[in-house]
Amino acid sequence: MRLFKLPCGLAAALLAAFLNSSHVVAGPSVNVAMKAAFPAPPYLVELLETAAGENATSYFPLLDRIADGAFANAKTDRDLYEKFLEVLKQDGHMEAPEALSTFKLALSMRSAAPRIEAHYQYYDTAVAPSLGEARDDCAEWVLLGEKQYCSASLSHVEGHVPGDLQLRSLPFDRALGAGSEAILYADITKPRFGAFHKSLAEMARKREVSYRLRYRVDQAEEREPLPVSGYGVELQLKRTDYIVIDDRDSETGTDSAAESAPTKVVLDGEEEVTDLKPLSSSELASLGLKAGSFIMQSDDPLQTLIRLTQDFPKFSASVAAHNASDAFVSEHRQRGLSVPAGMNVLWMNGVQLIERQIDPFTLVDSIRRERKLIEGVTELGLSGKEAISLLGNREVTLAKSDDEPRRFDWRDEIEGGRVIIWLNNIEKDKRYADYPKNLMSLMQRTYPGQIPPIRKDIFNLVTPVDFTKSEDLSLVVEQLQSFIKRLLPVRFGLVPLVPTKAAETRAKLVYYILENYGLASLMSYLDACRTGGQTEEEAFDKAIKNRTPKADATLLSFREVLKSEDHIRQIELAENWVERLNADTKVPPLFINGLAIPRENTWLQVMSMRMSSDIQLIQQGIFMGQIDEDTWIPALFLEGAPSRRNLYIFPEDEKSLTMLDVNKLYSEHSDLFDLVPVVEASDTSMETWATLTVVADLTSDQGLSLLASALVFQRENPGVRLDIVNNAETSAKAHQFNALLKKSISKILEDKNLDIWEDKYQYTLEMLETIFSGSIDINDDGYNAALSRFLAAAAFTPGDQLLILNGRVVGPFIDGSVFKPSDYEQLLEFEQATRILPVYRAIHALGFTDKVSGPLAAAKLTSVTALSTISDLPEGIFESAPTLRTTMFDDWNATDTMISVGDESTANIHFVALLNPASEVGQKWAPILKVLSQLDGVYMRVILNPKEKMEELPVKRFYRYVLDSAPSFDETGKVSPLGATFKGLPSEALLNLGMDVPPAWLVAAKDSVYDLDNLKLSSIKADVDAVYELEHILIEGHSRETTGSPPRGVQLLLSTERDPHFDDTIIMANIGYFQFKANPGYYNIHLKEGRSSEIFDIISVGAKGYNAVPGDEGTEVALMGFQGTTLYPRLERKPGMELEDVLEEGTSESGSDLLSRGLKFAEGILGGSKSKTKSVSDEEHAEINIFSVASGHLYERMLNIMMVSVMKNTNHTVKFWFIEQFLSPSFKEFIPHLAKEYGFKYEMVTYKWPHWLRQQKEKQREIWGYKILFLDVLFPLSLDKVIFVDADQIVRTDLIDLVNLDLEGAPYGFTPMCDSRTEMEGFRFWKQGYWKNYLRGNPYHISALYVVDLRRFRQLAAGDRLRQHYHQLSADPQSLSNLDQDLPNHMQFVIPIHSLPQEWLWCETWCSDESQAEARTIDLCNNPQTKEPKLDRARRQVPEWTAYDDEIAALDQRRRKSPAADANVVSSGEDAQNVLSGVAEEKNTKSRRFEESEAQTRTKDEL
Repeated sequence: MRLFKLPCGLAAALLAAFLNSSHVVAGPSVNVAMKAAFPAPPYLVELLETAAGENATSYFPLLDRIADGAFANAKTDRDLYEKFLEVLKQDGHMEAPEALSTFKLALSMRSAAPRIEAHYQYYDTAVAPSLGEARDDCAEWVLLGEKQYCSASLSHVEGHVPGDLQLRSLPFDRALGAGSEAILYADITKPRFGAFHKSLAEMARKREVSYRLRYRVDQAEEREPLPVSGYGVELQLKRTDYIVIDDRDSETGTDSAAESAPTKVVLDGEEEVTDLKPLSSSELASLGLKAGSFIMQSDDPLQTLIRLTQDFPKFSASVAAHNASDAFVSEHRQRGLSVPAGMNVLWMNGVQLIERQIDPFTLVDSIRRERKLIEGVTELGLSGKEAISLLGNREVTLAKSDDEPRRFDWRDEIEGGRVIIWLNNIEKDKRYADYPKNLMSLMQRTYPGQIPPIRKDIFNLVTPVDFTKSEDLSLVVEQLQSFIKRLLPVRFGLVPLVPTKAAETRAKLVYYILENYGLASLMSYLDACRTGGQTEEEAFDKAIKNRTPKADATLLSFREVLKSEDHIRQIELAENWVERLNADTKVPPLFINGLAIPRENTWLQVMSMRMSSDIQLIQQGIFMGQIDEDTWIPALFLEGAPSRRNLYIFPEDEKSLTMLDVNKLYSEHSDLFDLVPVVEASDTSMETWATLTVVADLTSDQGLSLLASALVFQRENPGVRLDIVNNAETSAKAHQFNALLKKSISKILEDKNLDIWEDKYQYTLEMLETIFSGSIDINDDGYNAALSRFLAAAAFTPGDQLLILNGRVVGPFIDGSVFKPSDYEQLLEFEQATRILPVYRAIHALGFTDKVSGPLAAAKLTSVTALSTISDLPEGIFESAPTLRTTMFDDWNATDTMISVGDESTANIHFVALLNPASEVGQKWAPILKVLSQLDGVYMRVILNPKEKMEELPVKRFYRYVLDSAPSFDETGKVSPLGATFKGLPSEALLNLGMDVPPAWLVAAKDSVYDLDNLKLSSIKADVDAVYELEHILIEGHSRETTGSPPRGVQLLLSTERDPHFDDTIIMANIGYFQFKANPGYYNIHLKEGRSSEIFDIISVGAKGYNAVPGDEGTEVALMGFQGTTLYPRLERKPGMELEDVLEEGTSESGSDLLSRGLKFAEGILGGSKSKTKSVSDEEHAEINIFSVASGHLYERMLNIMMVSVMKNTNHTVKFWFIEQFLSPSFKEFIPHLAKEYGFKYEMVTYKWPHWLRQQKEKQREIWGYKILFLDVLFPLSLDKVIFVDADQIVRTDLIDLVNLDLEGAPYGFTPMCDSRTEMEGFRFWKQGYWKNYLRGNPYHISALYVVDLRRFRQLAAGDRLRQHYHQLSADPQSLSNLDQDLPNHMQFVIPIHSLPQEWLWCETWCSDESQAEARTIDLCNNPQTKEPKLDRARRQVPEWTAYDDEIAALDQRRRKSPAADANVVSSGEDAQNVLSGVAEEKNTKSRRFEESEAQTRTKDEL
């Protein structure tokens, strides 16, 4: 019986009955812990780094305390912790309880451990191998000037350490002082550290050296693995049609009598609530409302929420017996008008967090960032609540939500209407006579992208063109003319670009011909110019020959036209238009209704989209009565449009602008801003206030000009405060210019009663030149060092010329660019409209005006507000994170549905969670929210939002989240590791243990004797203990070429100084994604030798973010956090490689068809060749490479038998590849012994399912996905060919034949489904319905055995295509029933499948008995008719199966009895449920396709 085939209500009732069976009794507890693959650092180092993460300035003062021996008497972790907290408070590093609480949470999560491990890894992989002749036995030593010192006095050179690799600044470095680089390698827990630190710190504070401490550790010291937290553990109730237990593990059932159903819900995890009566459809329907109401009626709603959700299946029947209160239901329904019931949303200070941001490590970082943001407001006298209400104020939100692109006044009225050359006139030209004039015609329905025909001037496209360029002439003569001939209702205009004398000549001729002979003559002339072959004069004469001049024409000869004063003036006006609108950029813009569109290949599509948007705006205006027949519609688009287009003020991409936190700027760099000249504002009206910082090289003409214009601007705008930072390219004398200007600034500000701004500018510039021509002999007052710190923090470089207006960075300006006082005016107007005045209006509305003392305080507020609307995530890479803040929840009535914790008035972090208590998301969030609510300075509101009606049990798992708000210690004073414990579980239920981990973690079971995929507690006598290992943390990335497209197929290597090939991968076409499996440390990324390195160079790995910033060049990357690292590499093609495809082997041999590209691809980049000698793949791996996946002890048992059957039939070398995260610890313990016995190699591989690719929730479907979706990235790039063999197959042939089989250009070969057993015809779904129509006679292939030519697979970008197609199809949950099989079959028209001969896979269900004799492999597919158990079928069908099974069992027995055999293998220590034992049987990860008892009635088969 299939539950999902039944009516929803009945299925739900049956499932609930299963969950709440009277035979269920409580069994042993399940205990789960996790450890990292790297060891725990000394606790003192963790305390130090965690404190520095909270307050960076505390690092070196705390090191001083450590060096003084402040912690020397602490004997245990608890002693260290308590003493450290005391020092933090005493020394003022964490006076605020808010900071202390996040410090404790971060410490509890061991969040600093990866950073410390990165230090250790760097020393071992980069420093130790470089020591050469230097001493390697110094426990502490200093590197200074390429010399090694092993004593604190630095009196004796121990050795020479060549090169400057170690001197580079590393991401985990913290520096003190300025001067020569002095690097101390030491263990701060050792007594000798103190002397070294004191010596170097003293030198650093005297500015003699720049002191950096890098940790090292004695490798001989034994260190325990690091316990980790910040993850979830689930025990999923397995679907009834997957309940299968290995038959060797059967034990007698429980003797416990079933208990009667309780009348009261006792939310006690240890309580044996075992007899949970079945739920009826009506009870189930309102279960969510009842759960929410039950929580709110309890004494401690938050604790009740957690207890109920974590064991929801256990308590669901009892909760269903309670009635939801009327108050809860009515309030919930009232809120449902503004937010959907059942939705889960989390806001922090009004910003909605997306799923990727809701993990403890990210949340701690977010809280710290947000707190700094809010402190920028609270320092001005606002409370936390007031600060949050300001950031989420409607005025601010409205200004931000207006994301309409900037339009510019494209008209030439400023130039007297003499510039634009119009090619048509919609309202006057006869060709448009049949078009309707009525605006209502715009309201008619049209196809998407179609512009309704109308005889009105609505759309204006103005294109700057260089009449000497062939591509510009083609644009006019061919494209624009064709649009006009097709009667597109758009008015087209041209403006000449005149960068050369020839272009100027043509522009004059164009103006003359148009004005005197008309458009037809002009187009004839331009066509002649495009064709070429004649002089300018000949083309001119030909264009006007036999043409009738206009009545008012002034006829001139060719030479007279060129000398005409009128046309010379016209060209000047055109140049003014081009300069005004910045239309002479490298990629010139087009202006469609004032919107600037780059004239790239896609300009037509962009134009069409913009016109469609504009049509909608017009339709809306007509509907609302704002537009009538007399309205000149273009004026609507130009309302408030600036007449000048300065790309520094209005960047082409609004998202690329940079904002700085003014509060942070002035607080963290007070040493600089206390020294610079300041022109204070004199206007007391807040509306005029702004703070402008000019950062300029005052030794350059451009810098002086920038400052002179700023001073003129400030004089006209006395509400602006002006700070001047001299940023000389060579900083040695920067302090002198600063002192000169500061001394003389008052003279410059004297008013000379000059009226014209040009005169004011000239006077100011001369004054500045006079001041700086003088000399001053002054010692550096710290200006240069302060400037260097400021530049590094803001990512500027010496010599940069730029402006900062209320935090908005404008520039850096390129050499020669001018920024006039009028540009300053426009900048101020733009910033006031978008970012400044909305905040001032919000301040007035909230009554905070008296708390803003002046322009600097106002600038701090506006910059914080602007920063609060900028997402941390790059646009278009991940799920877009909302940036708008909202206070919508403040309007909700939430008396009877809300849990609140904390003090709203004093907290500076306000969380609002909309939570469905009967959902898996709610189950996960509840414990996280509880921990967050325990933090100081946090106000938490949890608004319960259950679904109104349910048709199935919403939560089918037990869940624990491993997280605590502060560290705890055991009785010996050691830090207690956190873990998950499940008690009182129903003992008859079949449970699957799963881990819910952050996106960057790769986790696998490390230690357990039990089958964690199939836990049935009634058959287990002792508690179930399982330890998982955090094996890898990911380095991920999204790569792009300089053109913006992903460099698909490019092969990358991850390396260290010691290991040049640590890992490899390829870049996917799917958003340029790649991932490396790594652990904390310092790495290098480079291109693999071959096509990748021949075609591309890496400009930067983008370690500092998506956009290029100074200092991000290079290929180094540090992994130093549990969140992993996300990179944004930028690749550039080498000269001459612009058209090369990395997937091709040189020039294309037969056209551009993807499938016809050369098969030699891999010889250069993968090390393989077709020669008779062994390939690199054969030498490095094996001649036969087999890939398989198994989950659960039964299938691992079958997997062992499959491997033995392979080895019994070949004399060639064999290597097996397994996906590690699905294998049990027992299997991993036994496989070395099996490999040794039968002489094969094996390797564990894995790949983290990318977060952007639609996930599969069921484990079985996840396994099917791994079988097909990641073939291009699972294996090393050196592997040529791999064969997938299902675990439940028996091989009877030498698989070398399949390795050598010619796939005839296809990337993989599958066996078609067998047709020879005729009585099964009704079950062959591929011959009916959807599949029959789709396949059109092509075979449907089975995925139990297939061979993959990995070189060809990668060459065809087959992985990218499969993932893209999967992502599209899986949007429909009904599609891809048999994911691993349906997907390649559905794609076979694009990615060809080579059909293997039928003999390669025999299955009794589909193949005739007669054909078994020829079978090369036998697959144990299920039979939907007989439903014979798999193990019975194996013993009956395959005689050798039992022999192999016994042989392996005997090996296992010998292994267990032999201590020597266990010497190099970690034993689990228990024998309760070993890898070879079992009870009933577990279904194959592919066999679901043969269970369709209702196959005959299928209408929509799979897709």
